[in-house]
Amino acid sequence: MKNIFILFFLLVVNIFGYVNINPVTFDKKIDGKGEVQEYTLYNPTQNTLKYQLYLTDEGIEKSMKNWIEIFPTTVTLKPGRSGKFKIFIKAPKGAPKGEYLVTVGVKEIALPKLNSKENSTVQILTHLKMDLAGYVGDLNPKIFLKDFSVTLKENNLNFYGLIANVGERRGTLDFYLAENKGKNPAYIGNLRLLKNEKIKALKLNQKLVKHDKDLIKNFSKYNTLIIKDSLSKKVLYEEKIK
Repeated sequence: MKNIFILFFLLVVNIFGYVNINPVTFDKKIDGKGEVQEYTLYNPTQNTLKYQLYLTDEGIEKSMKNWIEIFPTTVTLKPGRSGKFKIFIKAPKGAPKGEYLVTVGVKEIALPKLNSKENSTVQILTHLKMDLAGYVGDLNPKIFLKDFSVTLKENNLNFYGLIANVGERRGTLDFYLAENKGKNPAYIGNLRLLKNEKIKALKLNQKLVKHDKDLIKNFSKYNTLIIKDSLSKKVLYEEKIK
């Protein structure tokens, strides 16, 4: 099956200034003991760069800005090196259930070059903003499918219809095709949906390879779609499909 990974790549005005960061989500339950997520920054340039991290909740209705710790708040990387920072979020006791957001900003700053009057000032090269979500309470995505079907032709797995998240929070969804009663589930990939977001099922399209031979050979038996929340591992949807 296709390997799913998230890698955010941002180009900026200065051709030598950009930043890679992975992952770009949080999507965790933040009540109780709270949760932590580690992020990796990579400097692919030929310059030593300093990254400054900060929080903002401008334009956000339900903010979790005051519940967050970032450590460290600055990361300096030599050319071709990577570094890490962590975000810890814990909602206070009694916080109303729901989905909460915050924007994490990452400013990439070029350090002053020695013995150079022309480049003696600090220059901001990149300004990345990530919208992260956490949730309080036992909330789950809720999946609705419209005109959903799947076909296999010349080892190409093609999906049709719409997939909607009508639940109380966003989430990453794991998709499986299975035989009757959920037997022999075959993982076919994942998709991330925001709350109230609709996407086309064709985003799951893929070409099957040799290690998918059982699915290829017995495709007519794979008549059940199973969708799980990748965070809680709960089955959100299970139904026979066309």
